Amino acid sequence: MKLGLFHFQLLYNVLENIHFIYDEEELADTVLTKIAETLNAEAGSIFRIDVDGTITPLAAYGTSLEKLKKADFRVGKGVVGWVAKYVSPVKVDDPKKDVRFTGQADRATGFRTRSIVAAPILAKGKAIGIIEFLNRRDGPFTVPDLELISMIGREVGIAFENVSLFRKLTNSQAFLESMMNSLSAGLVVCDPDDRVIELNPRAMTILGADWAPTEPPRPAADVLAKCPDMLGVVMKAAASSKPLTRQEL
Repeated sequence: MKLGLFHFQLLYNVLENIHFIYDEEELADTVLTKIAETLNAEAGSIFRIDVDGTITPLAAYGTSLEKLKKADFRVGKGVVGWVAKYVSPVKVDDPKKDVRFTGQADRATGFRTRSIVAAPILAKGKAIGIIEFLNRRDGPFTVPDLELISMIGREVGIAFENVSLFRKLTNSQAFLESMMNSLSAGLVVCDPDDRVIELNPRAMTILGADWAPTEPPRPAADVLAKCPDMLGVVMKAAASSKPLTRQEL
């Protein structure tokens, strides 16, 4: 069954901003809220699959996340675990008649599940989580609903990868800045156009340079105006493309 205008509009609304959210919890909450409200679902959850096979709830809509975390989710156990194990979406119209349904989440939260639609969250072809919605108020979930959730699962996986990459880059940048700021020696970094792109605090003190870390690159001649000898060394190094030792300075 093909997706209709309703589902494509929902897909667009979800994808419009999720790739610009760089916080995992905010991303999960945004996706859950938009989809649950539009599909008229009573509840929804996003789970992360851990390396040891446990499945951890990251966000919940319509029920308590803290209570949901008390349930024992594992790969291969329950509907969520089945999705994680077989990396396949699922639609359950009558959970009580489905052998995969354990009811443990209902017991932990006090919620009553009447219908389920769930899909894997994929990154590079591997399931890294599950997205699930419960109890569509205006009737059972449809096949287009299932196809939509499957598509969103793939997009959310990419968005989570972006969050992870952003976190790594941020941590690397913070580490580099910490190292530079702790150096007892001055550090001046110039680009191929003889513009200063980095100057650590010690260098600013030694050279008497006026420099703000957030400003765009500036010509070395401007930044190092108070220290012409150093400017000459920078220009010499740039022209020769060879390192200059401390003794030569």
